Amino acid sequence: MNEEIRRLLEEYGEEILESEEFQKAYRQKHHKIMTVADHSLGVAIISLRICRLLEKMHINVHEKELIISALCHDLGILGRDEKYKNDLECCSRHPKDSIDIVRSLTGEENRRVEDSIRRHMWPLTPRPPKYREGFILTAADKISSTMERMGKSPAAGVSYKRKKDL
Repeated sequence: MNEEIRRLLEEYGEEILESEEFQKAYRQKHHKIMTVADHSLGVAIISLRICRLLEKMHINVHEKELIISALCHDLGILGRDEKYKNDLECCSRHPKDSIDIVRSLTGEENRRVEDSIRRHMWPLTPRPPKYREGFILTAADKISSTMERMGKSPAAGVSYKRKKDL
């Protein structure tokens, strides 16, 4: 993985990556293929690569908010078998549950992060994201899911264990 991407993930996402919730995400399957943590890391990596392309077109992105959104967008899925009756309920409710988690992890409300997470399922949800970061997250989520279904992980070989556990 590009060293700049690794540095940005650690700089902006350290409190998320080291959280108990993210560590639990290594034990929760996602799309029956990989874990929620691996998927979220892949989405963050793809998001940052999209940022680099946009940068070349002189389009600025709030990278910190994008990384937090990407790492947390599916944390609401944790415990899905106990929380949701079916996949449809999970698809509609997990974004709100993810927002609750990101608020508890960061200790703040952030409209850009919350809108990106709330609307990352678009076009399955009726409203598109309001911010660039939300569109990037939505695209990165779809790209990552597609790659995963083809047997490729954007986050292959990347894992973050809490520093206090090392």
